[in-house]
Amino acid sequence: MNTPNKLTILRVLLIPVFVIVYLNDSILYHNEIAAAIFIVASCTDFLDGYIARKYNLITNFGKFLDPLADKLLVNAALICFLVTPDNPVPCWVVIVIISRDFIISGFRLVASDNGVVIAADYSGKLKTVVQMVMTILVILDFDGSIASAAELVLIYLALALTVVSLFVCLIRNADVLRDRTVKESDVINELKKRNLTITFAESCTGGMLASMLIGIPDASMVIKQGMITYCDEAKINILGVKKDTINNFTAVSSRTAAEMAEGAQKCAGADIAVSVTGYADKVSDEPEKTGLVYIGIRYNDETCVEEFRFAGNRNSVRKQACEKAIEMIMRRLA
Repeated sequence: MNTPNKLTILRVLLIPVFVIVYLNDSILYHNEIAAAIFIVASCTDFLDGYIARKYNLITNFGKFLDPLADKLLVNAALICFLVTPDNPVPCWVVIVIISRDFIISGFRLVASDNGVVIAADYSGKLKTVVQMVMTILVILDFDGSIASAAELVLIYLALALTVVSLFVCLIRNADVLRDRTVKESDVINELKKRNLTITFAESCTGGMLASMLIGIPDASMVIKQGMITYCDEAKINILGVKKDTINNFTAVSSRTAAEMAEGAQKCAGADIAVSVTGYADKVSDEPEKTGLVYIGIRYNDETCVEEFRFAGNRNSVRKQACEKAIEMIMRRLA
């Protein structure tokens, strides 16, 4: 077990210690000790993520436990506030914050089932920081009108960010809740019925499209092969994309997608060829191109290419591109 995961586990183990100390009035300076425990636990939230990213120690265990530990820590404190006399946090605020976490957790489960990973965005991270600062102030329970005013400001700021981050997450990943009109099995069945074969040339989707269709029974009857041509050299050497095309139009362009599909069909000898090229992640020097994807289809000596702009994180963009490609295949066969 690596250091980031140990820090995350430490955060979880500190939660019952915090609860016992905070709720036990017989402990001298119990508020201050509880605040210190909460601060240490909060710091591990920053440290485990920082170390994991810096030293490439990101694990599935960490992805699962880290956000869960954050929610357990903050929600445990909020529940403690409800049984504390003269608590400044209204009950309905606690309900809203905890409900938001339940909604996001359920939403992430649905997304995961669809192969989409929803990472925490800026609004979600800011929400967590404000909630933690607000919690620390409430625990310490400073006297004076200025301290009381600061507590109220942070309570309602945390509430506002909780609601905003919820809607930002739901809106950005709305496709997760939409039922797909065309499924992988529809494509396989239609190709079988017409006795057609298909091949794929994928760049940003990295084989995801082929994998989605190969998971359907009898896919071997219609799928010839799939090619992951991620770098420019692969597109040129394997698919025969012209070097001038990439130099003049870039690897993410309608012209490149067309030549990828044409080259894939020629290489595999299939009836239909599908190509995908795009930017699944942020483009540092051209952020407006993030989510830009071109999908090409070669069939009956004709090549068509469509441009799309998808929202969401890297895996979400790749998933949406594959789903659009499947829809395009069915339209071309109609």
